[in-house]
Amino acid sequence: MKRSRISRHKRALMQCAPITEAVDNDRAMISALKRAKAVNAEELDRQQHFDRAIAAIVGNIPIPPEIEQWFASENLLAGEKRSWIKTALQPAILAIGLALLVMAAIFVFTFMEHLHDFPGSAIAKKLLVVAKSTRRSQFETLNTDAINLGDYFFMKYQLEQFEVQMGFADFRATGARVFEDEDGHRIAQVGLAESGMQFFLFGAERGSNGHSRAPEFSGWQYVEGEGWAGAVQEHNGVYFMVAMRGSKQDLEPYLSQGKR
Repeated sequence: MKRSRISRHKRALMQCAPITEAVDNDRAMISALKRAKAVNAEELDRQQHFDRAIAAIVGNIPIPPEIEQWFASENLLAGEKRSWIKTALQPAILAIGLALLVMAAIFVFTFMEHLHDFPGSAIAKKLLVVAKSTRRSQFETLNTDAINLGDYFFMKYQLEQFEVQMGFADFRATGARVFEDEDGHRIAQVGLAESGMQFFLFGAERGSNGHSRAPEFSGWQYVEGEGWAGAVQEHNGVYFMVAMRGSKQDLEPYLSQGKR
């Protein structure tokens, strides 16, 4: 056979050509056989006759009984059917399930944490940290009723509408200051003589047009953190927060018309 006229790939297929004409749908084998028959059909016939002879010899070899028993069952090579419990206990499945549970727990925790958020709640929570860490020496000393603080903040800092709610008008202010947080919000902080309480006043968040956003809540809204509790109310685009050490339950009695 002139090998130069048959590609190496087709020659390799010819070496394992079937001993019958049945080659199913193997297009590569069909093509190789056609090429071989066209180039040298006699050599291909000799190879197939030799292969048939070897197959006949192998087929006549007796199989020992102990070996034959191995193939007595049709299900010898059938894979073991696993129950869903065994499948679920596979390390890979367990790892995926655990990861999904962790992700679900984080989602639920985040959702519950922000379930009661309101406009300005993020700033209010940060101010509880400020309330905990502020020392009296950081305040400018005052000795006046809280009702006078609106004029004080306007005349000294040009802060409009920074007025204490009327229910807290007769609380005694012992100190005050104005500062900016990391986001540039100007915040007024007031120290009180009553129960270590503090007031915070800060402007509502600004929209893209530069105007204060319309309030999206009414009444008192609560925040807690750092062992402190705060109650926030909006009026004329300014948030007013009462903060004290303790919990929401400790703070609520002071919110009914400023009752001490």
